[in-house]
Amino acid sequence: MVLQRTSTDARKAKQTVKGGVKDQKGQPVVGATVMEKGNRNNGVISDADGNFSINITNGSSVIVSCIGYKDVEVNPGTRSNLDIILEDDMELLDEVVVVGYDTQKKVNLTGSVSAVSFEQFNNRPVVQSSTALQGIAPGVTVTTGGGAPGSDSGTIRIRGIGTFGGSSASPLVLIDGVQGDLNSLDAALIDKISVLKDAASSAIYGSRAANGVILVTTKRAEKGISRITYRGYVGLQKAVTRPDLVNAEEYMTLSREATENDGGESIYTDDYIKNYRMNNWLDPDAFPITDWQDLLMTGSGLTHNHSISMSASSGKIRTMASFGYLNQEGIIKSSEYERYNFRNNLNVDFNEKIKMRLDVSVIYGHRKINPYQSGVFNFMNARDPLMLAKWSDGSYAPFTGGSLNVLPMIENGEGGNQRSDALRMSALFGLTYEPTGWLTFDFTFAPRITLSSSHRFIDLVKYHSDPYGTVSSITNNAYNHLTESRNYTVYGNTIFTASFHKTFAKSHNVKLLLGAEYDTRDDNNISAYRQEFTYPQYDVISAGADNEFKNNSGTRAGWSLLSYFGRLNYNFKERYLVEGNIRFDGSSRFAKGNRWGIFPSVSGAWRVTEEPFMTSVKNTLTELKFRASYGELGNQNISDSYYPTVQTLTISSISANDIIYPMVGLNVLANEDITWETSKMLDVGIDAAFWNKLTFTADWYRKITDGILMRLDIPSTIGLTAPYQNAGRVRNIGWEVGLGYHDTIGDFSYGADANLSDVRNKILDMKGTTGGSGVIRNQEGSSINSLYALKCIGMARTQEEADEVNASCPQYNQTTCPGDLIYEDCNQDGKITDDDRQIIGSMIPRYTYGLTLDLGWKGLGISAQFQGVGKVDGYLSGYFTQPCVQGGTFRKEHLNRWSESTPDGKFPRMSYASDLNTKNSSFWMADASYLRLKNLQVNYRLPKKLTDRIRMESVMFFANATNLFTLTDYYQGYDPETGYQGGTDGATAGDVGSNYPLVSTYTFGVEIKF
Repeated sequence: MVLQRTSTDARKAKQTVKGGVKDQKGQPVVGATVMEKGNRNNGVISDADGNFSINITNGSSVIVSCIGYKDVEVNPGTRSNLDIILEDDMELLDEVVVVGYDTQKKVNLTGSVSAVSFEQFNNRPVVQSSTALQGIAPGVTVTTGGGAPGSDSGTIRIRGIGTFGGSSASPLVLIDGVQGDLNSLDAALIDKISVLKDAASSAIYGSRAANGVILVTTKRAEKGISRITYRGYVGLQKAVTRPDLVNAEEYMTLSREATENDGGESIYTDDYIKNYRMNNWLDPDAFPITDWQDLLMTGSGLTHNHSISMSASSGKIRTMASFGYLNQEGIIKSSEYERYNFRNNLNVDFNEKIKMRLDVSVIYGHRKINPYQSGVFNFMNARDPLMLAKWSDGSYAPFTGGSLNVLPMIENGEGGNQRSDALRMSALFGLTYEPTGWLTFDFTFAPRITLSSSHRFIDLVKYHSDPYGTVSSITNNAYNHLTESRNYTVYGNTIFTASFHKTFAKSHNVKLLLGAEYDTRDDNNISAYRQEFTYPQYDVISAGADNEFKNNSGTRAGWSLLSYFGRLNYNFKERYLVEGNIRFDGSSRFAKGNRWGIFPSVSGAWRVTEEPFMTSVKNTLTELKFRASYGELGNQNISDSYYPTVQTLTISSISANDIIYPMVGLNVLANEDITWETSKMLDVGIDAAFWNKLTFTADWYRKITDGILMRLDIPSTIGLTAPYQNAGRVRNIGWEVGLGYHDTIGDFSYGADANLSDVRNKILDMKGTTGGSGVIRNQEGSSINSLYALKCIGMARTQEEADEVNASCPQYNQTTCPGDLIYEDCNQDGKITDDDRQIIGSMIPRYTYGLTLDLGWKGLGISAQFQGVGKVDGYLSGYFTQPCVQGGTFRKEHLNRWSESTPDGKFPRMSYASDLNTKNSSFWMADASYLRLKNLQVNYRLPKKLTDRIRMESVMFFANATNLFTLTDYYQGYDPETGYQGGTDGATAGDVGSNYPLVSTYTFGVEIKF
């Protein structure tokens, strides 16, 4: 007992440890934290000379940490004095972010830049790399319009939509400094991504950066490391959701009610409905019951992706070659996408002054679908269950209710074939010459070639008008036909930069970048059409009939852009930072006199934590920076076929006096005075970090785009299409916040990253005109992609209420009945017409957010990513949501409708004859906000002892689930993300219910490094 107590007291005894903390240069480290391991309440901070004194328990270790340095753990043992040397943590101190034509320390950024590393989406089953940004970067909205193989890319918008009409709202994407397609890049090759969001960060790219810039850096070989890495996964896909449709009995009940409400007599009597299912069992040909969704959604949904990379480093040469293969099968048969990619990144350091970079990329994509695929989801979600799909002998039934039976096309691949191919080849030759330590010259030449083709062959399909083929067959078309196209596009990009960087008096840091860039594009397209193929197995253009219906056409377009740019950076002790950018762009798309634009920007930042008076709190408040910026950008992303004096020429001929004369027609008026759209953006922001674990960033911005290209009304007597004019003006005001926390406790690590952003969009000027079509409208005072329809103010529940509407405000010269919707008389003229339509909502998403949670313990890791939109309106119409429209079926929720027995029903009365309830109105608008578990991942890395035994560097297994669940009040069966499409500048509404649905993907994979 005495010995045990003595031993315990010895362990609890205290010892005083003193010492000094210095960096690798021997300079004192001020504000370093010295903490007893395992006791967070016992810690001190090094003084102005780097010295410290701490009392710790005998046998305990101390952990020394400081921002910008690697942590050091020391067990003093019997020593009472320690000399601690901290090594620079280059990942923190010199963490660099890719910016325009250069890199910068993250702490020295004066603009708004979001950095994304490959770890944030590594091992996720990302087919289209654009979707990897969804929910990760604040201020970046990614909208996916569907899940079709090869067509499930995301539409990226940075800080809203600033333009409409003839211009693109897409950001500039640069891959290793060269413009490219993010979706064609294998996500496994991405090292990091920088998103330049404000004008100051983007101004160095001038007119190319009006909608923001995404800079992608691919992986390269590391010095002194040779490695082979294999990463692959296999998985299954299924539709995220699908409409819940009525069964046969429910369909007949609602159909009878609609007929009777219209004053007719239905064949669906009580006895007929009661006996229908029994009759179906006895005679399924005469009494069919068809589940179109189950019949058509029979694709395997199998997907697998494999990539292997080999990196080698020997002396002056580093190279990394990668090969990848992706295969994605659809959730309906006959849809498939394949992608092959090869990339080689080569670095050669001839000596300390001359370095070369040579990158080569080849990507081939092949997409195959049935030519009727675009109508499949339309068909399966609209056709009623009483329509016959197959006769009892297995032959296909004919047209049903005026609609084509698409089952033979999907089930057996009949009806022809459709495919598209794209081959993208690019190269980059870069040469760097550094004559001194403060002067660098860079030259880059990067050509790209894209070859694409499409083939769409529509063949005849046989349908039998009764079983066993006893009656002649019919076809879906009068003749078969083929359309083919070929496109050949060549891009050229040449860049020269000179960079000067110098430090004066150990405090004044100056960096000057000057450069020139020349971009070109030449686009050639040809297409051909033939019909009446005698042998449909031989579907080539030359095998079609040589008659008057054959056709061919071709186009050629091109542009060039010459630019001069410069950037000046100055900082005083990395405490006060100033940056200025300017770019001169000359575009061939405008006429002489309007071709050149000047786009300047200025930004500044104050790193408060670098002030001497902040030394005492720097251990807690490790980073605090205020920044502000202002800049101007241009936009010349109008149609590639545009020329400054003549936009479109039509070549034809005319016959006169038995002589045929060639003729050239001008269909669109030209406008030599159009010039750049100009965007002006003001941004203020703050960056902060606490304890080197908690990070915070926030921005507020205002962006005004002037001179938006649009077509104004001209007299119809001119007979030509109106030209583009610089007439529109749009404002975007928004804010964004990012918050992150990461820490470790022993072998346990955890972290969370959250972001929230909002943007308010408003059209300030359209010169009194309006734009858009259908329910989508652009007009002054409202946002781009506003919803324009009648405002529903209720439903006539009783005959008295209906009579009051008919007497006081008749609707479309029709008789309002009990169960009909009531609309607002917007113009107060005592009647409801199309003139009462008004702005009822907006398809611009607001309050977009994302949350990523990470947990790790030894080799086990769990990650969950949530993503969503807090406020946005969606709209579906027609037979996607409305009953009794265009021969469509009913949805389960339509059972909750108005009827004499259920006057409080949610939906209006059933009616085939009246269209009062199917007018575009706020009743059919839905809340498209949502919260989605975008990705859930579990991974396990084998212990190093085990991998060493099997002579591998590392082995990791991972399992993923994407689009796992969604919380939303949107229409049941339709995805809210595909429903609003407000992230696009060409949004549609009402018909997106026919889109290929988003898919959930469940995968299992492995990553092996040798």
